[in-house]
Amino acid sequence: MDRIKKQLNKLYAFNLLGNISIAGAAWVLLLISQGFSIIEVGLFETVFHLVSLTAEVPSGMFADVFGRKKSLLMSCLCSIVSAVTRILFVSFGGVCISIAFSALSYNFVSGSDSALAYDTLLESGRKDDYDTYISRQTVIYRVANGVATLCAGLAVMLGNTISHLISIAISVIQIAVASTLVENKVILDKKTADIRSRFKETYKESLRFLKGNRKAAGLIFRNALIGGIDILLLFFLQAKLPLTGVTDWLLGPLLFIMSMGGIIGAGLSAAVKNWPFRRIFILSLSVVTIGFLANFTGIAWIMTAGGFMAAFADDLIQIRADVELNAMIPPAQRATLISVNSLCFSMVMIVMSPLAGLLFSL
Repeated sequence: MDRIKKQLNKLYAFNLLGNISIAGAAWVLLLISQGFSIIEVGLFETVFHLVSLTAEVPSGMFADVFGRKKSLLMSCLCSIVSAVTRILFVSFGGVCISIAFSALSYNFVSGSDSALAYDTLLESGRKDDYDTYISRQTVIYRVANGVATLCAGLAVMLGNTISHLISIAISVIQIAVASTLVENKVILDKKTADIRSRFKETYKESLRFLKGNRKAAGLIFRNALIGGIDILLLFFLQAKLPLTGVTDWLLGPLLFIMSMGGIIGAGLSAAVKNWPFRRIFILSLSVVTIGFLANFTGIAWIMTAGGFMAAFADDLIQIRADVELNAMIPPAQRATLISVNSLCFSMVMIVMSPLAGLLFSL
């Protein structure tokens, strides 16, 4: 097995572990089971994205200055702190703190893993393989998350403490995996420069790129809009489906079916890679809107189909956006600029989360 393949396999494993936590997949159910309302869940989601909005770009700069590998390790540490806080403090304030560290965990991994993969392939003259890599990562994410949601009922039965102890164990294994990754040359080459100049250069070049690239800005916003609708729909269906008579044991399989829509979307993304991005956006927006409206039927199987459609649309556009955006970005600022993608997503979610909480509480 060559060096590049080993590196990518470790990133696959890191992604698998990061999305297989039953506490993470069933966080809405766990909160509801502890007496929190759907509106409070919407506020917690808003806290997540407020923190993300603040820390997204700085965490991307951290990755481009200190290293993508160190950023992944920081993500694991924040995840552990988040889980410990959720175990110790069952209150509105305690959940907010836990959610904040969960957001930081997301920030440190966001952009860092894909930047590490893309530049690993770029430095080896194999950047065209990134399309295959990101498609596989998306499938792994959906399968891992689907398996975790399949166990959503189990998470509620085990309870908050045990579910989050499992999350801590997973994060420890992730640290072991991330510790063996090889840093990108573009990062190692900057080690001789002082930290202040590295931050300054990253900030200056990232700003220059964004100012001169309207196409990238449009791509980022459209992708964030589709992703926001999908994520909110899948989150709140955890709370809405039981109201239709769905039992805890059936809820997991239904959420798993929804996640599988993303695998279909990821699989078909290669078939539309020659389409104009605008056409992909119109298709994805149409599909995710139908999926969103299906929630208001109050019929479990139609709501499940709606979640499936939303996941399909999200992953279809996500992969194409990821590949196109990486092709535009300069390597030295890759993690920072990919973080801008997540920053836009958080801005969209801050607006949409409380609105969705109100809509789904009707």
